Amino acid sequence: MLVSGEMRLKIEKDHHGDWGFMTSVKHGESWQNTTTIANRPLAALAASAAEEGYLGGSGKGYHWCAAVSAQAGGFRWDIKLEVEQAVDLNPSMILWLGELDNMNDRQAHTWRQTVLRAPTVNQQGLGGNDLPACYLYDHATHTETICYFPPEHFAWAQHRFYKFAMREVQVYRPQARYGVGLVPNTPEVTTHFEPGTHHLAWWFTQRYREDVPTTWEAQSALIDAALPLLDTLPAQTNGAIGWGAMAQHALEDLRNPACWVNVDNVEGLRAYVRGSSALHRDEAQNFELMTQLDVLFPLLLWQKVNSAMSEVSVNKGVNPLVRDEPVSQADAIVRRLLKTLPHFARPQWDYVANNYPPRDGDSFMDTWYFLENALIKLPWVAYLTGDQTLKIMFLSAMHGAMQLAHNTHYLFPLFANAEDWQPRNSLLNVSVGGLYAAGCVLAYQLDEQKSHYLQEAANALNVMHQLPPHQLTHEPQQLSYAAAAAHYLARAGYGEHFDAMAADFVNLTLRMGYWGKDAAVPFYDPRGMFQACASLCYPAYKENVETLITWAELLRDGVGSARAMAAFANLQRSHNYAFFDPYLPEDLRRGPCAYVPYEDLATAEFTHTAELGKELYGAGEVFWSALLFGKQVELHEVLCLWLDVPSLELKALPPAGERRYLLYNPTREEQHIDWSGSSITLASQEMHIVKG
Repeated sequence: MLVSGEMRLKIEKDHHGDWGFMTSVKHGESWQNTTTIANRPLAALAASAAEEGYLGGSGKGYHWCAAVSAQAGGFRWDIKLEVEQAVDLNPSMILWLGELDNMNDRQAHTWRQTVLRAPTVNQQGLGGNDLPACYLYDHATHTETICYFPPEHFAWAQHRFYKFAMREVQVYRPQARYGVGLVPNTPEVTTHFEPGTHHLAWWFTQRYREDVPTTWEAQSALIDAALPLLDTLPAQTNGAIGWGAMAQHALEDLRNPACWVNVDNVEGLRAYVRGSSALHRDEAQNFELMTQLDVLFPLLLWQKVNSAMSEVSVNKGVNPLVRDEPVSQADAIVRRLLKTLPHFARPQWDYVANNYPPRDGDSFMDTWYFLENALIKLPWVAYLTGDQTLKIMFLSAMHGAMQLAHNTHYLFPLFANAEDWQPRNSLLNVSVGGLYAAGCVLAYQLDEQKSHYLQEAANALNVMHQLPPHQLTHEPQQLSYAAAAAHYLARAGYGEHFDAMAADFVNLTLRMGYWGKDAAVPFYDPRGMFQACASLCYPAYKENVETLITWAELLRDGVGSARAMAAFANLQRSHNYAFFDPYLPEDLRRGPCAYVPYEDLATAEFTHTAELGKELYGAGEVFWSALLFGKQVELHEVLCLWLDVPSLELKALPPAGERRYLLYNPTREEQHIDWSGSSITLASQEMHIVKG
């Protein structure tokens, strides 16, 4: 009998005479069985050998053995499959929970379950490749079960999560039963194993729970259970320079003519650096609002922090367009970008378009592009420059967005048209309500604190939170901004439940994260990154960093899973270098501007690296990274995160000496940090907020 926390595992034969393992959970002072069915490490492979902590068996052309160990309040199976001759096997890893009676299994039985599947899905239900962990609450035994499948242990699966999903399972032959685990999601249920040794692994935990949880409560339990399994120690990138130096290099790259395009005598930043795209995406004769604002917003903040000239000009509300004094390199880029913005205004529709030059169909939108850029980045630029024209553009766009919100009852669509502010096509993207809510918070601060803006934010977030999490995954930063807006409402007196809502949105963001290494791509470590969009199956630098921006305000105020957020931020601090030429294999590099990030890095599912091109619409995140991670401590593993980096609070940045930083120790040992002449001791996984 093995014990782990409030779980027991016993290797024995079930009433059918099959070797397997049985589990039980502690309930009060007693132990309660969670299944009457003997489980196997690989569900399709019968076990013929057994001893304490071990099961094994064989078949034609192969044999296998599996060892179980206690870990983090659950149990982990490590399976070694030895193949002598090529064989096709079903590698499903399922924890069977009970038998089905074929009477209520399609109705009341499932209605009383709470289920979280993985990976996350897009709005058509197509799966991605993020956190491989699932959850099932079984009302029959009052047991919650969580399974996790370490993503680094899928070298045997050519396309990994293209082929597998983690979910509830029901079968009717030879024995009707239900469970939860990893199963094929394609018509081909077997996997081809070539001769050799193959390693598979999975982990699970079970706990007694009296009441049926909501999907949001189940998600909280899942993140809490999975967090101890995350390897928080970042891999070090050879030759990596600090993010402050990266920003200086990126600023120099932005002067390169390959970054710019002139259309009808109007100059703007391209979407992709000229000469960097294998797919010729760098040849378009247009430019996007998204690109201009992605660079302009953080560049203005970075100027303010790093340049005495910029600090004076911004504090006085001087628009860089009308300044007479000599300008820095950053000032020159700011001037060029500011000139582009009025060209995107479409006042006839209360709309700000994403494209220049204007074209037929301008009013059609992908809603997240519009809401993030026109309702978040544009008002920030208006605020930082004191530009009234940009403020008017923003408030006009806010009026249009409000029409869309009301027309859809806050069930925002994926696509819409500003001509009538009605949905187009068939899909929802309800979590853009997080971007809308964030825009409402900014409008409240810029437009005389009119209370209806905050009520609009509350309405949008309440509708979002009414839906189950799986209907809210699209771009991960939509959820981060939802969390920031919810926290703002909690601080504004709308109720503490908005902070709980913020934590829920953070947890859903974490489910879109990469929690392990990927055996298919040994040249970089994806831990801490995010799937760029649900079902896209690769990380992108823009979405990685944009997702973190709001976390500074949340961590400062203790909202969300602080350890998980700090760990992800620290992993990104070290691993995001992989998007840049100096840190990629030489044969993958393409074109000029080494410090503008590529959009795409390969995964087991998505097999392309640096082919889409260097994304200028993600270049601004280099400046965000310099703001978040610019201050470093001597021990490179330890995170130093600037908590005053703003996302929704329009206020002056604190002066040096009054700035707040989060220190986080991801190592397994106690660390001593020298901070402003004092020594700070951090235990393993400990965090501490300091001023400096």
